[in-house]
Formats: sequence, C-alpha cells, structure tokens
Amino acid sequence: MSGESTGGGGAFSASKKLLSFSGPSCICCAPTAWWELDEFLEGEEKKASSSSSSSSGGRQPPSILNTFTKTKTPFQTLSPNRIGWYICGPTVYDSAHMGHARNYINFDVLRRVMQDYFGYSVRFVMNVTDIDDKIILRAQKRRAEFVMSRAKKALMKEENEAVKNLVADIEKAVETNAPLKELCEKVEALRAKALDTDGSILDVGDGFSNDEEEEDGSSSFTASVDGGKDWSIQTGYLKLAQFYEKEFMEDMRLLGVKNPDCLTRVSEYTKQIVEYIEGIIKNGFAYESNGSVYFDVTAFENSENHKYAKLKKSALDDVEAAMDGEGALLKAESEKRNDFDFVLWKKSKKGEPSWPSPWGEGRPGWHIECSAMCSDVLGKYVDVNGGGIDLSFPHHENQLAQSEAHYDIKQWVNFFAHSGHLHIDGLKMSKSLKNFITIRQALKTYSARQLRFLFLLHNWSDPMELTPIISKEEGKGATFKQMDAAIGVEKTFAEFFHSVKGALRRTKYACDKDQIWLPLEKKLSDAFDACQKEVHESLLDNINTSSVISSMLAMVKEFNTYLASVEKDANHALRPFLVESVAKYVTYILNCMGISGEANAPLGFTDIETGIEGDRGNGTATTSAATSNDTKEEILAPTLDALTSFRDEIRRLAKGEELSPSAILGLCDQLRDVVLPTIGVKLDDKPDGNALWKLYAPGELEKERQREEEEKERKLLAKQKLAEEKKRKEEEKGQKAKVAPQVMFKIGENENMYGSFDSETGMPLTMKDGSEVTKSQTKKLQKLYQAQVKLHESYLKSVQEKMGNVQI
Repeated sequence: MSGESTGGGGAFSASKKLLSFSGPSCICCAPTAWWELDEFLEGEEKKASSSSSSSSGGRQPPSILNTFTKTKTPFQTLSPNRIGWYICGPTVYDSAHMGHARNYINFDVLRRVMQDYFGYSVRFVMNVTDIDDKIILRAQKRRAEFVMSRAKKALMKEENEAVKNLVADIEKAVETNAPLKELCEKVEALRAKALDTDGSILDVGDGFSNDEEEEDGSSSFTASVDGGKDWSIQTGYLKLAQFYEKEFMEDMRLLGVKNPDCLTRVSEYTKQIVEYIEGIIKNGFAYESNGSVYFDVTAFENSENHKYAKLKKSALDDVEAAMDGEGALLKAESEKRNDFDFVLWKKSKKGEPSWPSPWGEGRPGWHIECSAMCSDVLGKYVDVNGGGIDLSFPHHENQLAQSEAHYDIKQWVNFFAHSGHLHIDGLKMSKSLKNFITIRQALKTYSARQLRFLFLLHNWSDPMELTPIISKEEGKGATFKQMDAAIGVEKTFAEFFHSVKGALRRTKYACDKDQIWLPLEKKLSDAFDACQKEVHESLLDNINTSSVISSMLAMVKEFNTYLASVEKDANHALRPFLVESVAKYVTYILNCMGISGEANAPLGFTDIETGIEGDRGNGTATTSAATSNDTKEEILAPTLDALTSFRDEIRRLAKGEELSPSAILGLCDQLRDVVLPTIGVKLDDKPDGNALWKLYAPGELEKERQREEEEKERKLLAKQKLAEEKKRKEEEKGQKAKVAPQVMFKIGENENMYGSFDSETGMPLTMKDGSEVTKSQTKKLQKLYQAQVKLHESYLKSVQEKMGNVQI
C-alpha cells in the first residue's frame, strides 16, 4: 500500500472543533487538548475523511478505548470503510508465552470483529523484531554453550587443562553476564583450540547430539542454529531469530490467530530504516554522535508543530523508564545531548552484527524499526497502532515522535489500542521467577478454543491475572484456576450446538408439520431479539466480549428451556427454522470473535485452525479429508473398527449363551465410555431411551478425561488432608481431656508462667514475678478452667464406661 493509510474518518475527520473530553485531570488520565481533528490532512485526504463517518452497511462504529485520550472514542477512519492497522509483533529470541497468547488473541478478536461484524476492510500489518540486543546476546550465549558442549565431549578425555580453564571461564562469563566482547574472545579461544585438535568438531551432523535441553524442556541450543565451524554473529543472529519466528507463527496457527496481511522484518528493512533516519536528521530532530544516531527530544518538544509525551504525560520525569528500550548493548558512557534522547542507529561493536550507513557500520535501534516499516506499508497516516500496554512507553511514545518528526506532521496515528497486562500470581512473567509459561505448555492441557474463551471473558484492555493450580512438572502442561470458567462456557456452547443438531436431525421441515409460532416460539423469539440488541450494544462499547458472552449464555439458557418444553409436549413439534436461526446467529457471533475460525463457518463449533466441523481446536493436526489426501477407507476405519468390534463381542456372547441383559448393557457402556471417545465421539443417554451423539476432537476428549482425573486426585488429596487434620485435632483434644483442671495451669504452655495457685482448684493467684493476677485475667482463666472441667469429666465418664463402671 503506497501513500496514505487505508481506513475511514476519526481523529483526522473534517470537523473544525477540538474534541471535548471529560474525566479526571491527572498525570495518567488527562483530557488531551492537542488531539485535534483535521488540521493534519490536506487535499484529497480531507475530502475522503469527511465522507467516512461510519462503516459499510450504515452500521454505527464502535467506541474504542484510545490510549491518546484515556477514554472510549467513537471509531472513525481515514478513508471510507478501510482501516490501516499496525501491531507490534514479537522479538524472536525465545519461545512465546501466555502473555503473548493474550495479546495476539486480543488483537485477533478486535480485528475479526471490526472486519466480520462492523464490515470494515482491514489492512493488518505486523512486524517481527529480528534484530535486537536480546537476540544478539542469546545467539552469542547459545554459541558459547554449543562450543563448550562440543569441547567437553571431544577434548576433556585428554585431560587438557587449557581447555578445562577456558570452559570454566566461559561458564563464568555466561553466568555473570560478562561484556559481550569478553565472552566472544573466550569462545573464540576455545573454538580455535578445538579446531586445532579436530577441524570438524563444530560442524553440524557429525555424530554428536544435536540438541541440549533446559529443565523446562525447551532447547538450550540447537546444532543447526548454533553449530558450524564458520558460524558468525552476522548470520548466527538470523538463524536464531528465524528459529523462534517459525515457532511463534506455528503457535499463532495453533491458537487460531489469523496471519497478518503483511509481515515486516527488521532484517529486510535496514536500507529503508537508514533512509528514514536521514529524513529525521534533515528535519532537525536527530543527530550523529560517535557513529550512533540519537533522536533529539528537546528539539522535538521545543518545535511549535510537535509534542512529546502524548501517551504518558509524565514521560519526561522518568529517565529510567525512558532508557528501557535502549537495549543491553548500548555503551555505558553517554554520547547523548540529553538523557531522554533515544537511539535510532547503534554503532556496532565486537560480537554484534552490522550494516552499512552514512554514520558507519551499525544496526537499527528498537523504536525506529516500527516507524519505518509501518510507514512503508501504511503511509504517512495510520488508523490504528496496537500492542501490549507495556509498549506504551517508551516504545510507542518514541515511535510516534520519530514518525511525526520524519513527516514533520502533528499526528501520525489516529487510535492507539493497548492490550492489558497478564500476570501470574500478581507478578510479571519471568524465567528467573519460574513463572514463564509457554503457549505450548498451556496447549498440553487446554484447547485453543478454551484459551480463547479465557481471554474473551475479560475485557481486552484490562489487566488480567492467572493463578497456577499445580506447579509444572516435566512433560506436563500448565493448569490455571481461571480456566474453570472458560471450560464451563465452552461446554455450555458445545452442548447447545449438540442439542440443536440433534433436534434438527429428529425434526426436519415437512409440509404436514405445523410451523405457526405458539407462545413458546414467541418467547424464544423475544429472547433472541433481546440477545441481538445486547450483543450489538456490547460490541459498540469498546468491543466488550465478556458482556457479549454473558448475553449469548442467557440466550442459550432460553433455548434450553424451549427445547425441554417441546420435548415434554408430544403435541408440540419443534420449529426448525427458528431454532436454526438462533443457532446460526450464535455461531456467527462466536466466529466473529474467532472461536471457530471464519465468520461464515458452518453451524456449531469447527476446528479453529482449519474450519473443519467436529474438531474443537485442540492444537493438533487434523485428520479430516478436507485437509489431507486420506481415502474414504482411512477416514471411516476408526468408526468401522469400533462397530465391528462391538458386533463381534455381541456375537461371541450369543454363541456362548451368555447374552444376558447385564452383559449387553456392559458392552454398551464400554462402547460409550471407552471405545467411542478414542475416535472423538461422545454419547449422552437421554431420558427417552435414545442417545445423542456428539463429535469432538479425539485429543480434546482425552484432555477432558485427564483434567477430570487430575481434579479427582486433587479432591482426594484435599479430602485426605482434611481427614488428617481432623484426626490430629481429635488426638490433641483427647490428650488435653486427660489433663485434670487442677494442674492445667502448671504444665505445657503455662509452665513457668504463674507463681502461686489455689490449693483446691489450681487456679493461678500470682504471676511468676509475684504480681497478682488481674481481674480481667482471672475472668479469662476461669472460662478456660470451666471448659477443662467439662472436657475432663467427659473423658473420665468414657473411661468408666469402657471399664464397666469401675470407680477410678
């Protein structure tokens, strides 16, 4: 896309007035007077904007929480019915975690709703950060681990002290995060020593194990990525980035996240980034210093046409946060004119990849990549820029400043949409805290659909908490407390669709069947109308998916009431057209949120990845004929095997004269509980004696069975713990009952507390220091004494009963 962004009205529409905002006037949520409407557009842009106040089909556009204003703002676009949307993608140096899952599922939902419900044409662009300090450091450390591993295996047998010392030095350098130059020199020395002994030792595929694994099962290094005697950081960083980019994109596919229309990589944009920086320098908002280039925040802020700190009013008061995006490899000594100036181009040092520029060999800074790549695809103005809330400052703040400095315009982005934080037990995810839970670990326990429901039950812009139920074990997935609600919602909708399909199979349209709506149908229709109204209002309100789900669940409840009433009345036939309309609407809305693939998918749940009916999106490869070249025989084989085996067992019982009702029912139960679930079929026995079959993904039923077993185990352990606690308390009470009240204040925890006692009752008279026991203390002690009298008498009575009323 060249020139201007695609989109349809908004902050750039043709009104002459300032928007008026209400709300608290504070640092974090201030009315934003600079956010004007149309001063930034010229000529054709202004004409297009003035005619684009709504989406196609005349639907009212939603109000979206705009980080610029901290308020829900009616959504408008630059061009009629079209949205140019940029989202910050992953920095590919490690596996994607649940925080990534929430962020990209949230934006997938927003994109789908805007496109499939509100009818916008969306150009969705996502970047991949594949040049970054984290990637460079990770690549060098993995290379160090790889070289050490090969050296240990091949050279340690010779008891080579020099090699041992080098390995020890490298291990220390990795553990202490030594300067990259120091680490590289040590690794180079070990590499040279290894090559002197065996020139092929660092080659890939030389008989050594290709992979090393960390405790969590992830790869510490991989021979194909980190190996080779000719490895260099100039290509090594990219191998690592490509490894994790591929993994990330596969994770997104498993989660049902749609591919972007355009994927941009920093490694493919270094030339354009250099040109973009030159434009900023030309406009007077950046300067070169010792081979690096920095953005001049002071010059930008002092310019009449520009404003810094649009997203965070207090940005210029937080130097530490401002430096967060500068990277770990930036020189310690300052080369900047101002502490808030940020790097656009970094001079490369030893151990870092580099590209040519007018300022010498170097590489792009973090913030500049998004400005250059987004502008290249979407142009001078952008409708929506999105990302996690942690990117708001400094990344998006600096991204805005760079772009507005490059084009010398007041406003580059119309809407900033930020997804809320995801925390694990109140803490940000971190490997050092051992709460880093990858997407693939979660998919071992839950389906992609269940994870999507989890996020749909929370507002996309609000923070969200995950609470692990059990600690991770090797080879097992992660389990979360909040997933119970998501699984329950998914099950409710799944049962709804199964009930609808079963009802429609039993009651088909026929000319001789009544179709007139009776009170039951009218009541269902009223509930249907109310549901559609509520859903529409919820989607208008910042795309409130939680409220949408609540309205849909209420609709399902009304349908279940209708179906139960019809099934009880033999003279009242179900009205299939109404039932089908309700089910199709529920399917459509769920699919607008990505629950079952595309919005035009068939009635009910389908595979999130492929849109194939029957698979519930469990993150495994489908075996459907629609996605493979399976023959009819291969497709039917599991079902025919189950049917044949069942028939064989019935015939065996009949021939052996063992065909009793209990034997037949036992085989039927085995078919229902054991055989059919393995091929993705679940049978529900109905009160009328007929069974309702339901199609599931085989893997999903197995996950459900495992979760049920784990829940049983947890309940059993909890029950045992309660029983043990009860037994302990009873034993303590029994031991306490044996103590005569006259001595209770002289032993145990009371020993050495009191000085003198009443000769008959044993009640304390004085404290150990000789002071009298106060009246209030005496009152409390008397209550304890009376309670012990009753307890001890009860004990004596029980002993007498056991001994046959013998006097003690």
